[in-house]
Amino acid sequence: MIYCQFQKTYHSKKSSFQLNIKASFLLKAINVIFGPSGSGKTSLLRLISGLDIIDEGSIRIKNKYWTQTQTTTKTNLPLNKREIAYVFQENSLFPNMTVLQNLNFVKKEINSPLLNDLIATLEIKHLLMNKPNELSGGQKQRVSLARAILQEPNFLLLDEPLTALDEVLRKKLQSYLITLQKKYKFTVIMVSHNLQEVLKIADHVCVLNYGEILEQGPANILLSNNPKNTLKGTVLKVENNSITVLIATQQIKIEKSKILKNNIAIGDFVEISI
Repeated sequence: MIYCQFQKTYHSKKSSFQLNIKASFLLKAINVIFGPSGSGKTSLLRLISGLDIIDEGSIRIKNKYWTQTQTTTKTNLPLNKREIAYVFQENSLFPNMTVLQNLNFVKKEINSPLLNDLIATLEIKHLLMNKPNELSGGQKQRVSLARAILQEPNFLLLDEPLTALDEVLRKKLQSYLITLQKKYKFTVIMVSHNLQEVLKIADHVCVLNYGEILEQGPANILLSNNPKNTLKGTVLKVENNSITVLIATQQIKIEKSKILKNNIAIGDFVEISI
């Protein structure tokens, strides 16, 4: 597990924002920090990575401290010692390099089998000789994801990398991420405010708002506290007062009254009011 217990205050000329975090994340799994805009999701990710420094507290991986302020010998492991790859909302590809040159630049000795696997899995073979200004948003994010994984990190941190994409591209990249994480077993911590996305990919969720973790656990905890979202799913089982619905990769049992349709049958694609 990754254990985070710390405080951090960000100051600006007009106001300040405080994070008071007590959270844990699963290793070798996809974790999502979920919450509305302005809740502190990106700040939390930056603090975990070491890009920002906590004021007080600790960040610990099993028994190894990345950050620790509560001892006489304070610890603050730099980002390059944390075995982290970070993918930002905006891609950071080198504009003067081709896609292949961007990929080869990440390490002195590239893992060729991994490179070939990523090129095939992310379907970017036809883009290798292109430069970033010749790529679409979705193509840039695929290349950014490939470049991050080529670093062979233990931890992959993703700051809403799919936000600007249309729904078709978003779903495709979600599937790529699931496939690659299951195969290479790195730990993902991803920021998202999209409920459908979280239900599809997350093994573990931390719900963040106003700088504090409200709750954490499996993805289906989100069904009870996000009434502004409408979900869609496929009916798997119908019982007297409840049904089981497949939403992305999650099987969720809910009350029949939540379904916005009468005469429900197995196989129906239904909308769910939560």
